[in-house]
Amino acid sequence: MTSIVFDTDILSTFAKADGIQYLEKLFAKDRVLITPSVYSELKVPKEYGYDFPDQIFNSDKFELVQLNGREIDEFKSKLIEIKTVHSGELEAIIIAMDRSYIFSSMDIKALEYAVSQNVEVLHFHTILKALWRFGILTQEEVNELIDIMEREDNMEIKDRDMIFDSEL
Repeated sequence: MTSIVFDTDILSTFAKADGIQYLEKLFAKDRVLITPSVYSELKVPKEYGYDFPDQIFNSDKFELVQLNGREIDEFKSKLIEIKTVHSGELEAIIIAMDRSYIFSSMDIKALEYAVSQNVEVLHFHTILKALWRFGILTQEEVNELIDIMEREDNMEIKDRDMIFDSEL
């Protein structure tokens, strides 16, 4: 069983597009983890009246994972040292690093830092590609999901063609 620690951005993007169920299906045999920081970050839009975080909060699939004592010390040390990675991402990366978990984010700087720390990473584009490669959605449905994500999250998903490249 693989353990994947998710950052807020991917979960938020999928939730805004009403797509958390696709992550649940894709990672049905894996542990899907969120840190207290991610949980807190997801609570903020909830406090402003947005309902999309409920998809995550009400799911049995997302497990809250805490830093242990050694990881807390590492977090405190790195928090001062690392300026390019947000504290929530750093928390997830430290857990992934210490426990040999996978880290998943849309933040390029966080992903680069994780890779520099020998943490295996899971990119957003890879998740979208896996949705059609593993038969959870068709390519057309993934394309529609991307359109919804871009609209609902007010963003542009670059390099869309990579998602539909037949090589995985």
